[in-house]
Order: sequence, then C-alpha cells, then structure tokens
Amino acid sequence: MTTSKKILVLGLGGAGCASIARIAPKAPDGMDFAIMDCDVQTLDSTVEREAPLSRGSDPRERQTCAPIESRIAVGKAVTDGLSAGGDLEIGRRCAESSVSQIETLLSGVDLLLVVAGLGGGFGSGAAPVIARMARSFGAHTLFFSILPFDFEGGVVRAKAHNSLRRLRTYADAIVQMPNKRIQPDGDTLLTDSFDRSGRTVAAGVVGLWRLLSHPGLCNLDFADLHTMLHYCDATCRFSCATATGEGRAKALIDALHAHPLANKGSIFKEAPGLIVGITGGEDLTLAEAQQIMESIVPDNEECWVKMGIAIDPAFSGRLSAMVLAAEAWRQPLVDDGHGGLKPIEGKEGQGELDFKPRSRTFGGSERTIWRGEDLDIPTYLRKKIKLPR
Repeated sequence: MTTSKKILVLGLGGAGCASIARIAPKAPDGMDFAIMDCDVQTLDSTVEREAPLSRGSDPRERQTCAPIESRIAVGKAVTDGLSAGGDLEIGRRCAESSVSQIETLLSGVDLLLVVAGLGGGFGSGAAPVIARMARSFGAHTLFFSILPFDFEGGVVRAKAHNSLRRLRTYADAIVQMPNKRIQPDGDTLLTDSFDRSGRTVAAGVVGLWRLLSHPGLCNLDFADLHTMLHYCDATCRFSCATATGEGRAKALIDALHAHPLANKGSIFKEAPGLIVGITGGEDLTLAEAQQIMESIVPDNEECWVKMGIAIDPAFSGRLSAMVLAAEAWRQPLVDDGHGGLKPIEGKEGQGELDFKPRSRTFGGSERTIWRGEDLDIPTYLRKKIKLPR
C-alpha cells in the first residue's frame, strides 16, 4: 500500500459481517478489516469465505489477505452477548455503551468504509453512532448500506428509512444498495443471490480502496474524495466493471451502464459530480481511456469530474473501471454571522467557519465555557452536525 492515509473497512451487524467475510479472502494485500456486532455468536461464526471480487477477476490478483482479526463485541451490558432482537434503539445503546472500544478502533483512521445492512437491529442503530464518532475523530466516512427487500415488510423498511435519515446527519456519503436492484432476475438460487450481493459490495469497496492506495498516471487522492464527500449532500451511487479481449473498452462501457446500481447509465448523465477510476495494464491506450470517459461524463459543463488512471501489471490484457456519482451537489452550509446559515462561496471543498475573536458577547456578558467548550457557539457547529435541508 503506497498511501500514507489509513483506510479501514468495517462490517456492522449480521449483513455487514457476512459481506466482510466474502471480501477479505480475495482482497488485495494491505487492506485492513474489522467486524462489529453485539451478537457474540455472529462474530465467532464469521468465517472468511472464498468468493470472487467480480466476474472475470484474474488469479494473479487474488492475494489472500490476513484473516479478520479485529472482531469487536459491543454492548455486553445491554444484551449480554445476544443480538439486538431487531430493535434499532438497542443497537444504538450497544454502540454508545462501548465508546472506548470504538474510539480505539477509529484512532488514526483517515477513511472509514462501512458495510451495513439496514432494517435490522444492531446495524441500523449503530451505524449513525459510528458515523458520529468517526466525524469527531476527523475521519471521512463512506457507507455502503444494504436495504431490505420489499417482501420483508413495512416495519423493516421503516426501520431502514429511519436509520438512513439519522445516518445522513453524520456520514459524509452513503451508497444505497437496495437488495431488489442488486439481485439477478429470474428464479435464482438463494446462494447465488447472496454471492451476487457480495460481489457488488466487494467490487465497490475494493475498487475505491485500490484507487486511493496506488499511484497512477493520473492520481486520485484524498483531496479529490474530500471534495466529493463534502459536496455530494451525503448521497451517491457507484458502478464498476471489468472487461477483457478485443473491444474491451466497449464491453467495459456496456457493463458499467448495465450495473444494477447504474439505472441503465442514467446516474452518469444526471450526476453533478463524478469520480472515475480506470485501471489497466501497460497495454492500456489513450483511445481506450478517452472512449470510456466520453461515455460517462455528461454534456453538462458544470459537472465536477475527477479522473484517475492507474497502470498495474496484474491487469495486463484487461480493463477495470469504477465510477462514484453524486446524486446532488450542494455547497456546505456555514454560519452567516446573523444566526442563520449560508453556502460557502468561492471555495473548493470544506470551508472554515469565520469566527472573529471577541472578549464579550450578548450585550457584555462573559462567554460561557464549560469543560473546555464555548457554549455560546451553537451545538450543530461545535459538534459538526450537518443540518437537514
């Protein structure tokens, strides 16, 4: 791994743990994984399972990484090592009762990639808590949130929606992955459905990790991701694909548009912001890169686009691409100095709040300092809470 930034991939709850178990054995060497749950049995029974990262993956790329050593059991005082029973409030309490364990895990992390299934108990309740704590540590957070099937019922869907609403307050970005979209059509075996879901999650997580971890001809770095996360208003989509053989660029483009989360390619043409990462061997040509970019980037000249191209000898004879597309592009809100909010103007990325030093406020009264915090500053500014629009 060539980047000095620390990236951690975390699985939350049963679905998150199962996803990490499918990703870890075939992930590139250097990826750091952790799983977290209040159900001790789930943690103990999570075994790394061999599943391909994507169709057409190359055996030369399949380096078995270290096993999942970070298995964090939280909320023992709340559930006594049992599950949250589908209650997201119990899931939230489990996470909040284990602050010291979570702080130890997040210490030094620059980017936290979280995989969680929403609609259950622990994952739904703990995800917003993890996002809030990561933000307080200065880490960026990108959540891959697996949403329930329609047939799971209205109560489960309502819990997932509630968790998403809370998560948007603290997470930098959320990739929503509805189960009904990422499953194949027709009468498919249950094991095949789970394998497809695992491949979709794995391709997004590993693809993003690889783009940020390896230098290329055109680099993508944390500054680019920082801009995307701060302007995308907490919602984004992704698509990824791999192709080989003659006409591989055209095959790659078709696969990107056919990705279950790409909505037949409409996410590209409607996106106000895009990060595109292309990986190939030394046989990658300029014409192929141009063809791929022209098929993705919208005609809208106001669209923010960042391209990265990496050359990897392991990709000789094949092409891979990943696209992260913002669903919205809005200026971050800051204090306008009059008790309201205003967008940052004329600045790239996250701006800084313009506080002027004053010795007295509110008609001459002393500032209210409590445990090192200035209580005259609104809570949402002190705690870095993103307000809903």
